[in-house]
Amino acid sequence: MKNLLKITGFEYLTCIRNKAFIIITVITLAVILGSGFLPALISSFDSPDEDSEKTKTIAAFDSSHSFSDELIKAELSMYFPDADVVISDGDMSDVSDKVNSGDYQFAVEITSPLSFTYITKNNGLYETDTQILSMAVKGMYAGMLLGEYGIEREKSDALMAVTPKYTVVATGKDQTSNYISVYILMCLLYMSITIYGNIVAQSVVSEKNTRTMELLITCAKPKELMFGKVMGSGLAGLTQLVLILCAAVGTFSFMPKSSIPEELKKMIAIGPSTAVFAVLFFVLGYFMYTFLIGALASCASKSEDLGALITPVSMIMMFTYIALIFVCFSDVSNSILLVVMSYLPLCSPMSMFVRVSLTDVAAWEIGLSVLLQLVYTALIGLAASAIYRAGVLMYGNAPKLSEVVRIVRQSLKDKNSI
Repeated sequence: MKNLLKITGFEYLTCIRNKAFIIITVITLAVILGSGFLPALISSFDSPDEDSEKTKTIAAFDSSHSFSDELIKAELSMYFPDADVVISDGDMSDVSDKVNSGDYQFAVEITSPLSFTYITKNNGLYETDTQILSMAVKGMYAGMLLGEYGIEREKSDALMAVTPKYTVVATGKDQTSNYISVYILMCLLYMSITIYGNIVAQSVVSEKNTRTMELLITCAKPKELMFGKVMGSGLAGLTQLVLILCAAVGTFSFMPKSSIPEELKKMIAIGPSTAVFAVLFFVLGYFMYTFLIGALASCASKSEDLGALITPVSMIMMFTYIALIFVCFSDVSNSILLVVMSYLPLCSPMSMFVRVSLTDVAAWEIGLSVLLQLVYTALIGLAASAIYRAGVLMYGNAPKLSEVVRIVRQSLKDKNSI
């Protein structure tokens, strides 16, 4: 136990003193903390004067003569309150020239009571003006019909402007309020496990290349070396994750309400239960994957062999990550794939984290998944220690998968016979 603690402490200090670790942590924290002040800073530079509330000019002309100029101007002004609306008496060519020169933000030609042509210089990928214009033209048409029925313009405008209010009551989990935060944390879990798994693998290979491993195993048992490396780098990763979570929770909790829309603030806020589950499943997933990666890395004699050995583990993790992305864009509450993955080895940490955060999961299901993950981790740890025990002194070509299985069986048999 004494050797295990020493190795764990040494690996932890090595990781947190690593320049890459420090740079990534500082940059991530700076981005998170800066995001709390950036919206307010931008708004302070972009505050319009009271005399210049109108920021753009839009032109309209009715080639079909379906609506009056007053109706067109009133309707467009209602849907584009921050714009000056002008009725053009020119033709399409004149209006297009002014749009191209920047005199008009855009122009609209009404070609019939229910059709129009949108004239713009650059049609953006996320352009929404056409949808707003569609509602405006629909309002003109409805106002015209209501006028024919003897309903006054003011009453028809009031009728068309009615918007019902609604309240959402979620008896389970409200996915719209924590979807973005869960997606960010899932990416963070994936990146952390990948990065620190590779750190352990590179450390093992480096020690084998320099023959340091031969000296280390004379002072400590192979099992202590492997568990110490995994626990030390895991604590470093957990430290980084906790720092990032605390910075994110603190930043978005104290952000001024005026600097970001309240709806968006709710979507990116990280709740206490979500943060706790993120840490819990990070720990379980980290040990599950890193035990395997560290053990397989011990079978590599040079860095070139490392990729081939850990590729199967990386593929399983990548498959889980991609599958969860597709699941998150679907109705996760009814996903059989997500339920099955939350109980499978190597897939369960991230899968159950997504289930718990986005759906209503019974307490016994969470407990069962955590228990299974502990069992999987213990079994993988035993198998990994057997591989590591035989692999640390293995040199030459990287073994095939069948040889690795044989090594585990032989190592466990030898251990039982002692």
